[in-house]
Amino acid sequence: MSGFFNMDSPVMRFLSRVCDLMILNFMCLICCIPIVTIGASVTALYSVTLKMVRGEESYIFKGFFKAFKENFKISTIIWLILALLGLLIFADYKATQFLPDNMKNIFRILVGVVITFYLLLMTYVFPYVARFENNVKNTVKNALLISILNLPQTILVVCIPVGLVFITMFNSTTLVYGSLFWFLIGLSFIAFCNSYIFRKVFAKYEPQEETEEQGNPDDYTVPEDELLDKQEPLEQIEEKK
Repeated sequence: MSGFFNMDSPVMRFLSRVCDLMILNFMCLICCIPIVTIGASVTALYSVTLKMVRGEESYIFKGFFKAFKENFKISTIIWLILALLGLLIFADYKATQFLPDNMKNIFRILVGVVITFYLLLMTYVFPYVARFENNVKNTVKNALLISILNLPQTILVVCIPVGLVFITMFNSTTLVYGSLFWFLIGLSFIAFCNSYIFRKVFAKYEPQEETEEQGNPDDYTVPEDELLDKQEPLEQIEEKK
């Protein structure tokens, strides 16, 4: 029985992780309330979860607010741009209903393509900011390119939250329990799960000399020719410490 309450036991480590994610989720939700800070909050969330899966954990509060402060400017600029772009896309979609029938479907397909790229960018851009240092232009470009170059992983990253939302909205019972889940741990749980995927994806684009010194996560090695092929369209990337 004493082993059960040992802090190094699997059960206690699991409960500790759940507690950390609940605290992290609460901080993320609070920091998202002003709306304009959503980008910085999500970036800070991923900054902590990416370190969790890399075994580089620190204090949750300190790590979150440190990342929030350091990435506030670039994350906020990107978030405001994406928010404005999202409103324009929504307005364009609504405007298609006023077009003639022969033009309506064509423009809806075009808007659908734009929405697809928009979702790819939204999925990767804030985790990218949490992991790498770059300017706004190169951050947006690299995040979009990485999402396309790693499409299978991108689909999995998108399916996790979409699946949880679908389960939440399935019926009135799941809506009640699902809402509680999202409030308590939902955002941080998704970020934590996706961070395992982002960890392997981002490892391909980390500076080669640092990758050789630190070792690649999960002993995952990328052939040199493949690494160069994947990095060629990307702008200069600087890994965050």
